[in-house]
Amino acid sequence: MKQRVSAVDAILSSYEGLSASEKRIADYIINHRHEVSSLNAYEIALKSDTSRATMSRFVRSLGYESFAQLRIALAHEERAGDDGFENEGGINSDDIAGSLQYILNVKLEELKSTASMLGSKPLANAIKAIRYADLTMFAAVGNTIPAAQNAAYKLWQAGYRSAAPTSTDGSLQLSLQLTSKDCLVVLSSSGYSKRLIPVLDNANDAGATIVAITENTESDIAKRADIVLRVANRDKMLSDLHFSQSSINFVIETLFLFLSHESEDVSEKNKLFWKTAGRDREPEA
Repeated sequence: MKQRVSAVDAILSSYEGLSASEKRIADYIINHRHEVSSLNAYEIALKSDTSRATMSRFVRSLGYESFAQLRIALAHEERAGDDGFENEGGINSDDIAGSLQYILNVKLEELKSTASMLGSKPLANAIKAIRYADLTMFAAVGNTIPAAQNAAYKLWQAGYRSAAPTSTDGSLQLSLQLTSKDCLVVLSSSGYSKRLIPVLDNANDAGATIVAITENTESDIAKRADIVLRVANRDKMLSDLHFSQSSINFVIETLFLFLSHESEDVSEKNKLFWKTAGRDREPEA
């Protein structure tokens, strides 16, 4: 699969690293996607209260040589229906049906973008690293910790040894026990979770394989990883908060499905688990 990053995802994934003036440009483009193709760089700079120099830096930070390239990419995505947003009104309690469709479109495009960005080689390498690891440790912070615990549980189901500490301190402690035969999987959508850096450094010192699942391939977390699985995150199109792990969970479930198909005796082991769990729920007389 060829990795392809849409213009919208390129803007959103780099958003936190932009300057205040560059963020105004990003906000204008995201909120006026269907107008941008008919505007020039100077007009967008005026509308976002920035300068042409700032506009030029913003465009280059996304990997485009000129605004013309960015505008063509946005126009192409609009014609192809890549953004899928028929409702420009966003979320409004006075239009439940339209808002629900808008949310659905945003989440669908987020998952489609994630699938297009994963890449066959990084995904295959991540599967191999987990498959042959003595222990796979998942680490995250904040509201991404439940996603890490869910990932560890899924690997148990697939027949692999895994762990996901419930706190940063726990992750730091466990990372000190890792060996070169283990794998660390770090979940951080933004890539700016500085509390995870010591965990990564400990894993690196131990020679463990490090997999990062993140939208920010230029972050310190991604730069410390052996394998980077890039995800899309379109929270900015729904809220000012970072709240969703939809794309991270999609990658986790993708890894689980590949690994469960390669795992030996996974069905028998799960039957034994449910047999035991059944006894716990219904004690024998």
